[in-house]
Amino acid sequence: MKRLKWLCMLFPLFLTGCWSQLELNERAFVIGIYVDKATNGQMEVSLAFTLPNRLVPGDLGGTGISGKPYALLSGTGKSVTEAYKKIQATLTRNISWGHTRIIVISEEIAKEGIEDILEFIVREPSLNINQALLIAHGKAKDIEKLTPVFERFPSDIPISFTQREVTINTKPKDFLETENGDMIVGLLSKKRIKMISEGGKEEIFVSPGEMALFHDYKMVGKLDTKAGRAAFWLRNIIKGTEITIPSPIDQNMISLDVTEAHSKIRPNKNEPLTFNVSIKSKAEVSESYSTLDLSDKKEMEQLERTAEKQIRNRIESALKVSKEVQSDAFQFGAYLSWYQPKIWKRVKQDWPEVYRDQVNVNVHVDLQIRRLGAENNPFWKKERDL
Repeated sequence: MKRLKWLCMLFPLFLTGCWSQLELNERAFVIGIYVDKATNGQMEVSLAFTLPNRLVPGDLGGTGISGKPYALLSGTGKSVTEAYKKIQATLTRNISWGHTRIIVISEEIAKEGIEDILEFIVREPSLNINQALLIAHGKAKDIEKLTPVFERFPSDIPISFTQREVTINTKPKDFLETENGDMIVGLLSKKRIKMISEGGKEEIFVSPGEMALFHDYKMVGKLDTKAGRAAFWLRNIIKGTEITIPSPIDQNMISLDVTEAHSKIRPNKNEPLTFNVSIKSKAEVSESYSTLDLSDKKEMEQLERTAEKQIRNRIESALKVSKEVQSDAFQFGAYLSWYQPKIWKRVKQDWPEVYRDQVNVNVHVDLQIRRLGAENNPFWKKERDL
């Protein structure tokens, strides 16, 4: 009887319609947001939409309409809201943010500051604060001119960079959790190349590499590709990365795949403005052009020390640049506030200057090579020794 009572109470729920007042065919789904500087000095917001009527080919029961399954519309305004409302006025459907997966901001806008953009994201309840956030050289909306060879939509390409951790996966949430808007964000570069898949036509090609440094929600500097990789170690998100180093025996290249890594940052107990960064990682040899004997314990230890030195140098290089521009992008201030709250309270107001002038970082890397692959030494070395 009790079971029947509960079924009677739940039955009306199964009879209800869509959870929202708007039907699916009344929505325009935004999959990407691009923010640029307009010619009049205002903000240009471009929205990438899916086109449902073109997502299903005609031979599978669709309408048979040819063309790309996405569209890009732009509007200008003093704010994100003013700009996107102008786009909304031209549409036959209501803009829906629930499927938005990426926000790309031009370098020009990033240098002026992204507080207004974050303000819009926070206040719009249907926007996910865990979506990918990237910076782009030139016009951000040019990303939508990409040719999605393997993907369905151009925006899927930069999204995949963050998902596969080819670049740092920074989210709006990360900015919101900072004390002073200091953060590191992936920077996309663009160029035109001839693409075989498009009959040799020149198309826009986007690649990750550099990293943008932020202070007080403004882009204040950047790290090159090598130093930028240090962000993965300091943010403790190393996954499947590769290290290529010169052999300590003959300087020929050896490649290592990092299979496991863990980073720990702590203020020094005796010197709170000195931080200890401890990194433990494991790797395996993926390729070797060196005569280094991988079965020799002493030579392997030399190889490990060489790899550790390269990792340490990259981290120290990244820290040097971040200190020069007063960007605590790796959140040393947060670690100080957690472990030494009294000291943090004393230096909090002047933290950018304290970080630049007084903070020291000791980097210790412990890398162990656990696997050598299918062969202990290169096959050509065996043949040469016969």
